[in-house]
Amino acid sequence: MKSHLNIFNTHTNVNQIFQPENDLTKAFAISLQEDPLFFHEVFKEIVNGTNIYNELFESLNNETFINIDIQKRASQILNFDHIFAISLSDSEFGDFWEQNDNQSFDPICDLVIQVNNIVLVFETKRDNVSCTAQLYNQILNIINSESATHDFNKKNYGKIITPIDFNWSKLMAIAYKVSNFERTMNSQNRFLSDFISLVKHHNFRWLPEQSISTLKPTNKNAIERRLESTIEEVAKKTEIRKLNYNDRIGLEFYKPWAKEILFSINYEGNLGVYIYPGNTKKEGYHLFENTPNFSETLNILGTDYKVKYNYHIKFTSFQKYFQGLYFSETDLKKPLYTTENFKKYTGRKKRGKQWDQLELLFDKNLNYNWKKQCDWKNSIVDSGKNEFDISFGYEVYIQIPFQKLQELDQNQYDLTNLINLVLEIHQSFSNDLLLKPLLI
Repeated sequence: MKSHLNIFNTHTNVNQIFQPENDLTKAFAISLQEDPLFFHEVFKEIVNGTNIYNELFESLNNETFINIDIQKRASQILNFDHIFAISLSDSEFGDFWEQNDNQSFDPICDLVIQVNNIVLVFETKRDNVSCTAQLYNQILNIINSESATHDFNKKNYGKIITPIDFNWSKLMAIAYKVSNFERTMNSQNRFLSDFISLVKHHNFRWLPEQSISTLKPTNKNAIERRLESTIEEVAKKTEIRKLNYNDRIGLEFYKPWAKEILFSINYEGNLGVYIYPGNTKKEGYHLFENTPNFSETLNILGTDYKVKYNYHIKFTSFQKYFQGLYFSETDLKKPLYTTENFKKYTGRKKRGKQWDQLELLFDKNLNYNWKKQCDWKNSIVDSGKNEFDISFGYEVYIQIPFQKLQELDQNQYDLTNLINLVLEIHQSFSNDLLLKPLLI
């Protein structure tokens, strides 16, 4: 999935003053509306310590009305018994009842949720700006719009107004918990996952993360989450774009022989970095100008890492992968990936003579049961296909030990070392991986 297909990404290139704030608010509101479990957990957290939740939902016969709205004027908020004044900011919530901004007008509230006679008024900020005074003034004018006859203070209204410090970190902890549960149940909500991605791109520090130095190598999900935040920051700070896949973490790669670089964490906590040169025939043209030759090691942040590679022959139909062959050097009877074989055997192959030639080529060059591996009979010969495309590619990778990741990532709020690691990996793969042919 391309990054611009995130539901909440805007199309404008102009980053207006309040645009990020409004985007975050709208994305939050839509996620609440489209993910009932997320709404339930947020609402339950806000009314915690009161009997409101039980009063609303303890009986199946109760009729509950819920309305979620953004940019709503104070004068439009009517018919309530209780208001929760909620600060959603990176700043500590001040003393609500000590504010004295008593302007009388009709302010706009960022996000308003009404559940029967209970009203939740959110004031959101994209950074560490306090919203206590602004929220106080909004609630004051909501009360005044109802023809209040008492002075606006805690003594007179403390029982029907509850100030809540619901900061971004607390909200995102709930979002992650719900998203992880939904993923476990194989029912991940697209709106919530895109909301999390939007927030992560804006400020990874709001996410419930630990530095790798505090984790064990078996904490695979937590390490991957930290890696994802690093990739987000790299994409935000540089011109390298993130790959937006649901099941993979990666960056775009800008060589004609490969287009992406992927990162993954194994169950020992080690970081694997993978690239797939020659994944398409177009990439292969640049790769097989000469017989490909890869460096044996790559130096990253002063340490040499062994480069390993496997061969990957890919079969596609209508540009979709349907089968493949994976093998190593020990599975070869003689060299298969040569410039001559690339030109003769890759590209579009039609049923009949060309398929027979491929079968003969693999029989002569591969010393394992390649037909079983790619299910040659069912997937190709008896498939009903009349043609398919074939490419000669590689899987090239290095592995960085968990201990190195721990050494680099010591501070929960500082990704600098991990960002430098990823940038140097990207640069080393770009400049040093594919060796130029020797001039004789």
